[in-house]
Amino acid sequence: MKHAVIGTAGHVDHGKTTLVFALTGVATDRLPEEQRRGITIELGFAPWRIDDDLLISIIDAPGHRRLVHNMIAGASGIDVVLLVVAADEGVMPQTREHVAACKLLGVERAVVAVTKLDRAGPELAQLAGEEARELLIERGIAAEVVCCSAKTGEGTDELRHAVIAAVRQSRTRRERRRARLSIDRVFTVHGAGTVVTGTLVEGTLSVGSPVRVLGAERELAATVRGLHVHGDACERAEAPTRLAINLGGVALQDVTRGMVVTDDAAAVPTRVLDVWLEPIEPIARGSDASIFIGTDRSTARIQPVDGDALLSGGLARLRLTEPLVALGGDRFVLRGPNVDGPAGAVCGGGVVLDVHPPRTVRAHKREALLGALHDGDATAAVLALALERAPEAMRKSEFASRFSIDTAAMAEAASRLAKTELKNVGEGAWVERASFDELKSRAILLVREHHEAYPLQPGMELQTLRAELTRRADDLVASATLGELTSGTSPKLTATGPVVRVTGYSGAASGSAAAATLARVAEVVTRAGLEGIAENDLAVEKLDPKLARAALASLERSGAVVHAGKLWFDAPSVSALAARIREHLRTTDTLTIADFKTLSELTRKQTIPLLEHFDKVRLTIRSTNGSDRLRGPQA
Repeated sequence: MKHAVIGTAGHVDHGKTTLVFALTGVATDRLPEEQRRGITIELGFAPWRIDDDLLISIIDAPGHRRLVHNMIAGASGIDVVLLVVAADEGVMPQTREHVAACKLLGVERAVVAVTKLDRAGPELAQLAGEEARELLIERGIAAEVVCCSAKTGEGTDELRHAVIAAVRQSRTRRERRRARLSIDRVFTVHGAGTVVTGTLVEGTLSVGSPVRVLGAERELAATVRGLHVHGDACERAEAPTRLAINLGGVALQDVTRGMVVTDDAAAVPTRVLDVWLEPIEPIARGSDASIFIGTDRSTARIQPVDGDALLSGGLARLRLTEPLVALGGDRFVLRGPNVDGPAGAVCGGGVVLDVHPPRTVRAHKREALLGALHDGDATAAVLALALERAPEAMRKSEFASRFSIDTAAMAEAASRLAKTELKNVGEGAWVERASFDELKSRAILLVREHHEAYPLQPGMELQTLRAELTRRADDLVASATLGELTSGTSPKLTATGPVVRVTGYSGAASGSAAAATLARVAEVVTRAGLEGIAENDLAVEKLDPKLARAALASLERSGAVVHAGKLWFDAPSVSALAARIREHLRTTDTLTIADFKTLSELTRKQTIPLLEHFDKVRLTIRSTNGSDRLRGPQA
């Protein structure tokens, strides 16, 4: 069975509720105050079964100007508006405001019911109908006009046929997998618990499904215990339809009107929205207005993205005083303090393009992305987002529910672009290719600069290089950059353990100051033999201290010298001494300090660091079972 949702609109006391009763037999004014005063205060609901193939849910909205917020809540998600105009009064202020709100909420088709035909006569009724049609056409809403009387029943059959035709001609909604319902009523049923109602505008819900109940200040985990469409229990409900949900796991006092029931894991409240703004009249930069999304509202400060002082339409940023649960593609209405505007207090509205915009970004990049989103161009939007994020990664996970273009379309576009403008840097992650190539060049340059600054070092620490790259990009892009540079048949960089160097780099160039220093330090250490040298000893050689220290470190890495304590020793001399120690330990299992001095002919200055070195390399092991420091072979 096809479901559709229509909403009434029109000035107070033009007969909306009476007409709904005439069509459906349901009295939608359920509150005692509504029945006593004879006006609609809260939203009313009525099923209108057309035939076995079509069930229409009617949302009866209040018409009083102080209750426009209720009307907007009811109009969110309707397919067709049933605009009710009294024949004896015609178009009135709230008629104009309601029509403007419906247009801004995306309603494209209307049926005008000119009521009270029995009171005003056909001529006045036709005049009122034409006035209403002109108003709707002016707002870009297609309309059929039917004159009728709820009191006598005249014209109600024609109205019924006009509504059916409008519903069948209304545009098919965008299919989305996520389920979403903005709550407009919360109550409890004895034996069942918490029940919420609203219009299921997207997706499907099934009994037993887990859902999230989201509000500005809290998120609740719940389970769908039961579903009812106009009082009839069902196991599964599909949008669009009016729906009552019995929620398990939540308390009545924790759920309020304006909260959202959804199975969308990405939906979260937001305080900043980038939107396509459609003002009724120009809006000054920095103006405040009430914003209505779903059944919730907040106050928004309006700022144009391009910096203009006056907005006559286009890209804008809305900063909210209270967070709202909004998803990309949502439509909204703005109401300002001026109730005497061309559409009453409704001053504009539009479409949410990005529900989680960055705090700061270059305006031209933001405009490119938002413009592509507004045009519905997924390829251009993905490329613009990648440029905005570069050189950081753009992830598929951030598409979900954030933008006005469907997540699947964005992901598909990114996959296509990965062959050209984008570089895949991980599962569901891309970076703009030119920025990635620039980062690779930056990495090579950093290593080259390190070689120039420290020619006697084997290369740059890999972690240091990674840290430099992550100052510009994120870890994912940095890892992909290093991976591409160090792999393949012709790698640009070569990684050896924790060090990376430019491929082909072999150290200081022959004839350079660094090479000369290295040779001189090697000569000094070789000449010193087991006497060893300290850093200060190189001062008499009039060598650059920085290059001299680097030369010692280079010689140690190459195995030409042994660093022990504060001294550097000639490695072949140390090896020869080690051989004499091994020979000594073949005849006795201990080596005293006195024995060591005899074997080496060294003073205490060299003896202590060398003994510690031999302990470190496990040639000897210290024993403490005597008065002297004894050395013996490793067990």
